[in-house]
Amino acid sequence: MNQRPIRAGSSQVVRSMNAGTVLSTMWEGEPVTASDLMQSIGLTRATVLALCKDLVAEGWLLEVENSRDAGAYKKGRPSLRYVFNARKKIVVGVDAGQHRLKAAVADLAGTALGTAQISMGHGWGTPEQRRCAIVRTVDQALDDAGLSPSDVDSVVFGVPAPVDLDGLSPEGPNEYWRTMNPGLNRLMDDRGWLASVENDANLAAFNELHRDPGLRDSSFAALLVGQRYGAGIVLNSQLLRQRRGNAGELEILHLVDGVGTPDGAGHSAQTLAVKAIQRAAAGTGLTTSLSMWSEESVRAEHVFAMADQGDDVARGIVEKVADQIARVCALLAGPLGLDGVVISGGMAPALSGLTASIQRSVQRYLYAPWLTVSASASGADAVRDGAVFAAIEGVQERALRGL
Repeated sequence: MNQRPIRAGSSQVVRSMNAGTVLSTMWEGEPVTASDLMQSIGLTRATVLALCKDLVAEGWLLEVENSRDAGAYKKGRPSLRYVFNARKKIVVGVDAGQHRLKAAVADLAGTALGTAQISMGHGWGTPEQRRCAIVRTVDQALDDAGLSPSDVDSVVFGVPAPVDLDGLSPEGPNEYWRTMNPGLNRLMDDRGWLASVENDANLAAFNELHRDPGLRDSSFAALLVGQRYGAGIVLNSQLLRQRRGNAGELEILHLVDGVGTPDGAGHSAQTLAVKAIQRAAAGTGLTTSLSMWSEESVRAEHVFAMADQGDDVARGIVEKVADQIARVCALLAGPLGLDGVVISGGMAPALSGLTASIQRSVQRYLYAPWLTVSASASGADAVRDGAVFAAIEGVQERALRGL
């Protein structure tokens, strides 16, 4: 079918641009009148009313209680008020971690409507087991929200692996990366969802950009420190993405003295705790309250809890872990000239009381008196919430292109 091309000055293009301006202004905003929109975007009243009418018909805006009923006017013709319809589309964000899967179903305001979590145990599971477990986690979150798969527009998966522009992960040094991302970009094809895959640390950084407006004009790294180190890097307010997806990949830690492995601070704390328990049992080390746990059951959180209670062995482990994190922060901040590092993920709450000490330790390895080290307030939900925000941004971009 032959169609006449739309020219730059055509009414269709102008209407699309103006509709996009209205929708961008209204996205996540408070209810406003046409007069409010006229003042903020500089369009005529007739144009604003026509655009709002169209956007209401398309489901992007809702008409709400008029100004007279709200008490704003006593006389004259009441003004219609409009508000963004956050339930126009539903999105899903998934943190497909190594040992734990977390999903949230949310509206376009980022409000979680339902959540779910499944443990993968200590093993990775096969690719097919992971795929099935991820689908099960998503379905449980949908059940929690009282929604069905047909209600969902799109999903974003966060994985502990590099992710290229096609949503795929390379083979890497072993099967780990491919197992963590077993073709998740096609996982929901049968449901008709738009699906994308992103590195988990990138999503943690994306979460910080949305949660903390003060970071939007800075350069920083969101550092995941749990089972493995990984960094999402933001330079001058832009998330750094390379086409192969390996920006922020920290396999290089094998070469860093005092770290020696990309295994994260949580893994290190657990490993050191096991060694301490073994030495105490053999009589070759100090007695420690960590011995109340078996070698198989002791966890990083136990180490931090016992350190807070004054256990000298646990305190020593925490000091080693804090120094390790400081070295990683210096490695990231030095070459990139970062303003700060945000410790993110499930270990963040336990490390929140140590950030000042870590910040001081960084200065032993790097001259960067401006560098700040902080702990994310999102804790273990940072990657999942970042996935939700990324899914919402995708909906917004597609909506503005389609107007």
